[in-house]
Amino acid sequence: MGGFHDHRRRHPQPPTTVRPAGRTGRGGRDRHGPRAAAVAGPGAVGSHTGLSDLRPTVVDPTDSAAAHLTAVRAGGETHTVLALHGLDRAAAGTTYGAHVHVGPCVEGDGAAALGHFNIDVFQQAHEVQVSPSTEVWLDFTVTRGGTGHAVAHVPFEVPEGAAASVVVHALPTAPDGSAGPRIACLPVEL
Repeated sequence: MGGFHDHRRRHPQPPTTVRPAGRTGRGGRDRHGPRAAAVAGPGAVGSHTGLSDLRPTVVDPTDSAAAHLTAVRAGGETHTVLALHGLDRAAAGTTYGAHVHVGPCVEGDGAAALGHFNIDVFQQAHEVQVSPSTEVWLDFTVTRGGTGHAVAHVPFEVPEGAAASVVVHALPTAPDGSAGPRIACLPVEL
């Protein structure tokens, strides 16, 4: 993939959903190519777009970045992969928290993404645990090349329609699930 120019951040493109093999995008063409079609299938979803800037008055390493998320639900589990590129290379070695959230991305409004998706909350459990076993945590460390990558494997299927975004936070995730201010957001269709 080539680099993303700043014009994509100022004029974000709508997220694209990876479609199951055999289904196509606009004009009958599969815009994602054969690799995406091979990944997609029942229970697979994806999103690729520029990140929404949740702090437009602050310079953050995610300001010119884009991300791709793939999530596969199967057998009572969800496997999620987050890949980012176009991150500020000056942030190399810095770790950022990232989590699946229930609300949408709204430029300049981090609160719109609401809270983390938590399976205990969704199932209205008597006792709610906050952990990487009940939520999808995708912390990543910025590389010298301005990329980041995270994988999460959780012992539950994120129900269809239960989550709408991945929020990048300014700090790594603490054991209680907190990760500091919300700096960027990737719209997803989970």
